[in-house]
Amino acid sequence: MASRFPRRSVDNCVDVVHVSSVIRHLKDHLSKRCPHVKFIDVPVGCSQEVEMLQEAKVIITDPNTAPCHLPTLTKLKWMQLTWAGIDAVTKHFTTEQKQSLLLTRFGGVFGPAMAQYVIGQIISWERNFPKMWTQQKECKWDREWQHTDCYRLMPQLSIGILGLGDIGKAVAKACKALGMKVWGIGRRERSADVPSFVDHYTTASSLPEVLQSCNYICNILPSTPATKYLLSGNVLESCKDNHPVLINVGRGDVIDEKSLVHALNQGWISGAILDVFEVEPLPKESVLWNMQQVVITPHVSALSFPHEVAELFAENLSLYESGKKLQFLVDLEQGY
Repeated sequence: MASRFPRRSVDNCVDVVHVSSVIRHLKDHLSKRCPHVKFIDVPVGCSQEVEMLQEAKVIITDPNTAPCHLPTLTKLKWMQLTWAGIDAVTKHFTTEQKQSLLLTRFGGVFGPAMAQYVIGQIISWERNFPKMWTQQKECKWDREWQHTDCYRLMPQLSIGILGLGDIGKAVAKACKALGMKVWGIGRRERSADVPSFVDHYTTASSLPEVLQSCNYICNILPSTPATKYLLSGNVLESCKDNHPVLINVGRGDVIDEKSLVHALNQGWISGAILDVFEVEPLPKESVLWNMQQVVITPHVSALSFPHEVAELFAENLSLYESGKKLQFLVDLEQGY
């Protein structure tokens, strides 16, 4: 990738940036952080959208807006994403763009939000807050079910985290702080950078052991050829003795819906807390909507805030103009 970094030259000076995003007030925050740059707002879906983008050399964009026009963007040199995921983007790259175009994802900020979501969902599941809310709506005072369906405390629980990047480490740290036993699956054999709050570290080759050992399985993996459908087929049968809950905040294609529904119906897993899906939005006809042991949220476990996007872009812009390596630069061959 080093050969693809821009060398410092007058050509690296950026005075115009096109913005294609549904994030409110993003252009205002960008203008405040980079007052020397003219930011051109390209309204998503407007009649001049393609024509305006074709003039762009640098674009800040959501993965599901401007990238679909990539084959026609012949002047483009650098694309900064407003989300972490890149799977919706890379499929639009031409062969030439894969060799020359710089793609940077938005990262480094989602860990605390993801950790809050995961912890909140675990507590809600253990204490059965949805049932309490239902009783409140029914004006029903019933404590008896608490004795027959008793909750577990956090130190009694273990969690297997699939993917130990910056987000996975933040989730692991939060879980460990509450007393949970933490298993982590990373890409490489154990190295010095495995944090002390991960009790057991391994790679995907030991996935069955992790599935057998944990009360919760939390997927935070990106979508790559190596991770796509990693949990599909009968993989989750390894859970059948422990019946963990699957939490997916990574990418929906880590498991196809048919395999997930089968695992739930077979009782291999006791439930699924899902923020991402193989197909989004989740189709109304999906059986997942009506499964009692499934919690569905609309891909909101960690949002992109405009001031954070602007801050990262300003830092990357300085690096770009100096001919230095950009933060969160995507290796298109590796897929992350």
